[in-house]
Amino acid sequence: MGGEPLRIAEDEFTGTTLDLLERSFGARLPRGAGYVYTVGGLFDEILYERAGRAGGTGERCDTAMLFFRLRPALARLNPEVPVTPSTPMAELARMRSKRLAKRLVRETGLAMPDPLPGKLGCASWISGFILAPLAWWLIDVRAFAFVAVASFVMMLFDRGGYWAEWKTVWSLVDAVARKNVARLDAMGAGGSNEDLWRRYAEILALSAAPLPNGARMLEARRIHRNMIIELV
Repeated sequence: MGGEPLRIAEDEFTGTTLDLLERSFGARLPRGAGYVYTVGGLFDEILYERAGRAGGTGERCDTAMLFFRLRPALARLNPEVPVTPSTPMAELARMRSKRLAKRLVRETGLAMPDPLPGKLGCASWISGFILAPLAWWLIDVRAFAFVAVASFVMMLFDRGGYWAEWKTVWSLVDAVARKNVARLDAMGAGGSNEDLWRRYAEILALSAAPLPNGARMLEARRIHRNMIIELV
């Protein structure tokens, strides 16, 4: 495999791979169509950036692995929207957040953060717990009943909110990582260069363009420093 390049789709590399490497290793990497990467050169750039950023350790490296585990399930939500770390969940999801959380638990086997209320849900809580008692106190019981029923109807039609942990794909991935710490401990990377290389190679391998038969081009253990990263 000595002379073969590491082939990665250009939009995958610029929109996902570099983003994941930066988030995972606390590095700010150069971008641009004219920038030629080798596997070893990009890794050296990461080490250099980490050393110059007050010990920039980045986020847990296993979170990047979790992104690749969740991406197929997220991609099925809306095939027209590319799934990158910065993709807003509101663009992917076309269902209530509560239903989506249950679906992701079923498909991935991972615990999800609690679903959040949307605008209607928040309005229903305000109406039910503040306006309804005020209506009873200031008007009468019929006004209280009207506000309470209106609050219940708004809650039924609430689609769920995509903010906080559910705002972007990465915020969801990070929240899922926190909810599954015990399960993901085995994926954790240490601070040695060997550990960092292993995590780095896994991210590149998972980003690599598949062969026409659907198989991955190579495994992480077969990635070496002299490989040229070829954008296709």
